[in-house]
Amino acid sequence: MKISFSKTFSVVAVLSFLMYASCGGESRPKEMPELYPSQITILQKGQKLEGASVILFNENSEQSRWIVGGVTDSNGICKLKTLGKFDGAPVGKYKVTVEKTTTTESETAKKPQPSDPKELEEYYIKITNEQKHYDHVDSKYKSSATTDLEIEIIAGKNEKNFDVGAAVQEEIILAQ
Repeated sequence: MKISFSKTFSVVAVLSFLMYASCGGESRPKEMPELYPSQITILQKGQKLEGASVILFNENSEQSRWIVGGVTDSNGICKLKTLGKFDGAPVGKYKVTVEKTTTTESETAKKPQPSDPKELEEYYIKITNEQKHYDHVDSKYKSSATTDLEIEIIAGKNEKNFDVGAAVQEEIILAQ
């Protein structure tokens, strides 16, 4: 099954989360609410799902600036971080999105890079055209509008398990 992939809210959220995750050395903003230790375990048909991106969307729009999420480890556990670097999550009710994508390796990428700038540009275009991208989690879990996964973070320790059902392999067609 092929699905079209364009500028969706979930992609913007993930990119925003990754942008925050890459920032380092900043101290915690003083207006940030108290954070509580929180983890989510993601299963896929009862098996631990490694490498899935998890993003929480706060139902309180005033708190939506505190992006919460992470990536599952080999045990399917995502230790939640706020803004990608502060351990824990603020109190609130959240919709949980889960996404796992893979990209096939291009045959061209296995060859040495050309040194000529024009050939190098063509090399990268060819790699991009050869690669295929796949979703491995049901697309309903990619968006806060369609996911049925919810968690309420309370003061104290928070742990919850979710099962996202059977694995899928839907090709993502990148918008050009």
